[in-house]
Amino acid sequence: MFVEGNRYDLAGQWLPGFAPYAASDLGVDFTKESPRQASVPVNPPIFNHPFIQELGENFSRRSFEHYDRVMHSHGHSFQEIHTLRNFSFKRNADMVLYPGSHEHCEEIVKLAVKHDVVIVPYGSGTNVTQALILPENEKRMIVSLDMCRMDKIKWVDKENQMACVEAGIYGFDLEKALEPYGMVSGHEPDSAEFSTLGGWIATRASGMKKNTYGNIEDIVCNMTIVTPAGTYSKKSLWPRTSNGPDINHVVMGSEGNIGVITEAVIKVKPIPEKKEFGSILFPDFETGTKFMAEMAKQPRYPTSIRMIDNTQFKFGQSLKPADNSMIHAFIDKVKTFYVVNIKGYDPSKMAACTLLFEGNAAEVDHLSKLTYNIAAKYYGMPAGAENGLKGYTLTFLITYIRDIACDHYIAAESFETSCPWANVPRLCKDVRARIYKEALGLGFKESQIWVSFRITQLYETGAAIYVYFSLMYADHGKEKIIDLYEQVEHAARDEVMICGGSLSHHHGIGKLRKRFMSNVVPDMAIKW
Repeated sequence: MFVEGNRYDLAGQWLPGFAPYAASDLGVDFTKESPRQASVPVNPPIFNHPFIQELGENFSRRSFEHYDRVMHSHGHSFQEIHTLRNFSFKRNADMVLYPGSHEHCEEIVKLAVKHDVVIVPYGSGTNVTQALILPENEKRMIVSLDMCRMDKIKWVDKENQMACVEAGIYGFDLEKALEPYGMVSGHEPDSAEFSTLGGWIATRASGMKKNTYGNIEDIVCNMTIVTPAGTYSKKSLWPRTSNGPDINHVVMGSEGNIGVITEAVIKVKPIPEKKEFGSILFPDFETGTKFMAEMAKQPRYPTSIRMIDNTQFKFGQSLKPADNSMIHAFIDKVKTFYVVNIKGYDPSKMAACTLLFEGNAAEVDHLSKLTYNIAAKYYGMPAGAENGLKGYTLTFLITYIRDIACDHYIAAESFETSCPWANVPRLCKDVRARIYKEALGLGFKESQIWVSFRITQLYETGAAIYVYFSLMYADHGKEKIIDLYEQVEHAARDEVMICGGSLSHHHGIGKLRKRFMSNVVPDMAIKW
């Protein structure tokens, strides 16, 4: 039975001897606090008693624990991580539900509509647009629907190169699960270690291997989404149709606002026969950008081809493990002498391109030869497979580095955009200048500002660009840094759009970028 009334102290902790429900109702003894509950400040939950009572057993797990509630109330933008480490969130999820099946999701959504409960789909929390920050004035019960237990491959059709996969599966786990079938999905965003299939669809994601395997909109054949109006899924797996607007493309990029994605049928391909890493040094970023633009005119691109500027190149070099052996030290000196003194590259300007080729042996060999031949026209010098592998792997490490940097008063983040090829040089130049101007105006010293760029995706008409920047804020204090950082970040994004860049290439809009929506779509589209 329900035990009504206020059972919390002013800190939001359970008062001894009281629980909003009997232990037999919830399967949890709220009179005993775990150590991790006590260490995390959290506002008291709001309960919708009829919803919880009628929910029954339509879940594989549920939690009211403080720790779970906090961890399901934020994403991974700098602002959210800084708040998690130093302060508390103004609004937390009231309950975390873990559905175990599509049927669970249907029942949960139906009951949420009936009892006016807020459902927030949750993949793994890697979102960087503040989409998971909960409105502090929301008075209804908020349920975080964690999809992590729906992580199975339901079937694989090798003949038609498709697989049906539950939406909660992590990227790396998806590839491991497909391996016994001899297949891969090939979708590998920077967050693939933790991000989920459902999250990729909800944000209209892109991956590092999109040149071979496609962006998420190219990979998804069908999806199943539970909405307040019912469950949507195409009735057959046609290769292409002209049946009116494609609802799949309405759902992609909807960021959880339309419903809960429970599974998807995706394209899969045989495990590539050959995988080859490579790298190229260019005299400067501008020359390397011209090479990238010409590569985009080719019928086929390397599976992954990314250009980093001098700042990021030197950053990557600084992360190389120390090798004190005399032979390796000698080799490194010889290489440096050749690049600087023989080739004439300026260490303060040189840029690097990392490459990955996947396919059958003949395809890889042909495309590799073509790529290096085109690079030679732009004074590009092959720099080896080892550097290519290290550069590719560095992408997965950036998140860890960013969070460690918080311990040293460094606020760091990245954001992405896309723009026509003609605008790429101007965008990089002007955004860098705008970040420095804004940060200097807020009292940061030039030595406390770090800005870097990377061209990550090629298209016939333009490129996707990552902007990385950080601010050292020891002089400003942790209480002010979020406001200061947001001022610089918003100014940078404003400059991106002035230079013809998109509001987002693959991260989505969330709450972080919604103020800019009128810059990219007409007012009638927003009202509609």
